[in-house]
Amino acid sequence: MLGFFERVIGVINSERLLAVTYDSGGKRKPTIVLIHGIASTSRTWGPVIKRIDKEKYRVVAMDLLGFGSSPRPAVSLFTVNDHIRYIRRTLKSLGIKKFKLVGHSMGAIIAAKYSRLYPKEVIECYLLSLPLYNIDLPMNLIIKKKTDFFMSAYDFMMKNKDFTINNSQFLRKLLKIDDGIDVNQGNWESFRLSLQNTIIGQDTFADLRAIHAPINILYGSLDEFLIPEIINQAASIEGVSITKVNGADHAIGEKYAIEIASLLNGDK
Repeated sequence: MLGFFERVIGVINSERLLAVTYDSGGKRKPTIVLIHGIASTSRTWGPVIKRIDKEKYRVVAMDLLGFGSSPRPAVSLFTVNDHIRYIRRTLKSLGIKKFKLVGHSMGAIIAAKYSRLYPKEVIECYLLSLPLYNIDLPMNLIIKKKTDFFMSAYDFMMKNKDFTINNSQFLRKLLKIDDGIDVNQGNWESFRLSLQNTIIGQDTFADLRAIHAPINILYGSLDEFLIPEIINQAASIEGVSITKVNGADHAIGEKYAIEIASLLNGDK
């Protein structure tokens, strides 16, 4: 009987919307939609939001499925398609039909897939700090070693819950991070399944090749989760432009935010 009620609750939760934490308003303005990464919330976008021209654009940010104030349905596997389904339902509830889509880290993987699946909705795609791993493509020795390192690290994190949570909280305090690297008891399953099914299980290279909208990939020269050689491979795909931000790392700090907002505002 308990299992029945759990399934009913799961179905009810699956119909809920994501928490929209920021909406600058202006339904007639072009819209920019911001999608954050794994183990973080929409607070990630604070440095970018304050620099976007709100006279020109409507800006919308939301917490992803399983993170922040958004639902954490027990029945979800947190695949890229699960994340997209909730994002799209939430955008429809806001009356948003066409937009620039901006994703950071895991959010960039989601944004790429969304742009491929719904080409009539995405005007332009911005992929920031994209953790691109071409696991199924031919690799040279350097790329293989770097990819194997990340896959092993992710596997260790998923198999060692207490270690991952404790180190996440330690790093947040050490680096004085307001948002990001926040793995805790409440979001553990969301984190673990998103890591497995969205980041590790990605087919983002195929998505990039199939997207019709312009694709802008931005990354920091100090990004600790990125393999530059793979990003260089993506540069050969038609419609893809690459911007390296010197001195920026994986997170969206002030220097990175200035470059992002400048591109979104059309200053460059």
